Formats: sequence, C-alpha cells, structure tokens
Amino acid sequence: MKGHQKMIITTLDALRVIQNNTQATFTFPLYDVLSGNTKIAPKIPTLAAGSETFWLMDQGVAVPKSHYDLVGFMRDLWDDVAAIKMNGKAIAQRAAYGSPMLALDETLFKPDAYDALIEADIVGEKTGREIVVGDLTEEAAASLMRGFIRSQEK
Repeated sequence: MKGHQKMIITTLDALRVIQNNTQATFTFPLYDVLSGNTKIAPKIPTLAAGSETFWLMDQGVAVPKSHYDLVGFMRDLWDDVAAIKMNGKAIAQRAAYGSPMLALDETLFKPDAYDALIEADIVGEKTGREIVVGDLTEEAAASLMRGFIRSQEK
C-alpha cells in the first residue's frame, strides 16, 4: 500500500488560508539566492495579523521600504518561498527549491463545503454550466452555513 500523498499547495490555497485566519501572523521564509537556494534567507517576509501588507523582517525589525502587497508577493515570490508558517508553526513547506509546496496541516488547506461550492459556482459561471448540488448531509449544511457566516464577516 502506498503512503499518503501530501496535498500540493497553490497560491490560491495559501491566500484562502490567510483570508480565513486574519488574526494569525504568517511568515514566509525565502530561499537565499546567494546560497544557491540551499539555505533560508535571513530576512523573512512577514504578514502581521489583520494586515494585507508584507514586510521583510530582519531579526524582528521591519526593513524600511520592504513592503509588498499580498497578491503581488504571491505572484512574484511564490517560487522562492521555502515554507509557510502560521503563528510560528510550519503549515506548509517545500522539500527543496523547485519542489512543490506541500501541506503539513491539510485540514487548514482543505476548502470547506462553502468555499468549494462558491469555487464551483464561479467556474460554472465562467463555463456557462449549471451546477447541480446533491442532497446535503447535516454536516455539509452546517459547513455551508459556517462558510456563509464567515464570508459575511469580511
């Protein structure tokens, strides 16, 4: 029997986790180009709780003029990110530079029923297809309500 395949994380997965956990501080250690991408750079991009702006932190101090908006950071620097840490705990990481980003805590990255339904609806709109939703279990209905309530809080 094969071992459990780890979930590969995309920038969209990372953005969803950040949006769902606005009270957490996220850090994104980067591979150091000067080390041939074998070591972690000393300055660490940090997204403080409640913020949408990354700052490069050097031993806990923000580097002046080093800010990046969330989407720009994900677009431009995703391939250099070695790991994603939430409140200091690694939730995803790459085995090496160039490897896929893998979830260490899959429950965080799995979209709940509401997110999945909204995503399916958006895809359906783009393709003009009608989405048919099967009978909901009680758990699925509760998950949809939680997701809806969370979306209204933003």
